[in-house]
Amino acid sequence: MEKSAKIRLIYSIFLGVFTVAVGLAIICVAADIYYSGKDTGVIYSRAIVGERLTALAIPLIFLIAAIILGAVFPLYKVKAARQPEDALKKLQARIPQSGEGDEFTAAQTAYKKAAIVRLVAWLVALAVALAGAIATLCYLVDTAQFSGKDITSEIFNLVKNILPWLCVAFAATIAATVTSGIFANKQVAAAKTMIKNGDKAAVAQKTEPKFIAVIKSVIAKPAFVWAVRGCIFVLAVVFIVLGIINGGANDVLTKAVNICTECIGLG
Repeated sequence: MEKSAKIRLIYSIFLGVFTVAVGLAIICVAADIYYSGKDTGVIYSRAIVGERLTALAIPLIFLIAAIILGAVFPLYKVKAARQPEDALKKLQARIPQSGEGDEFTAAQTAYKKAAIVRLVAWLVALAVALAGAIATLCYLVDTAQFSGKDITSEIFNLVKNILPWLCVAFAATIAATVTSGIFANKQVAAAKTMIKNGDKAAVAQKTEPKFIAVIKSVIAKPAFVWAVRGCIFVLAVVFIVLGIINGGANDVLTKAVNICTECIGLG
């Protein structure tokens, strides 16, 4: 086993064990918060929650840092399976525009039909997602739904009105992905038949604008990828610091405590 592979294996084992340990610590702290509050008669008070969660701050910070490190330096180098879309892109440049025989004509017809089915599948998924987004947005902008008088009822109504749309959009996306994969395989088979029986001299030569080629070459460079990651990381740190400075972290803690005590009812 290579040295880098051993390091990744050890690190993955460490990260898994550390994640489980932090998870167990959170469960223990949650139980401690409940029983401490139960003895005093005030369950999940802001003071108790803040005190107990502060003790978990350092382990959580290390866990987040370990996860980020694993994202920056992937733990596993897995060779991705070749997708039909990848094979189709390579074959498209070799597909002749004309050919003789019924076999070529049938393959050309099958190729076009499969392309139409794939397009329709994604358009349907997009339409479903847009419909869900519009319905969700209409519900969220209606301030009358969030008067604050009955938080539990408002949250249940929020879930009832938004969750079904999310599920439908998710299902539509999965259906479009599966459909696209099936018909992409049919396109690959049809493309191979067209290449085999078509006129080799009638292959269309596709030219790409120079600016697009330049953009693709820049995006493909590792330096560009690292620059984007660095900008996102810096932006995330800036927003976190701003949230702490303007009291956003304290507001989130307060709302989390209120949700536990008023809605979810932990304990």
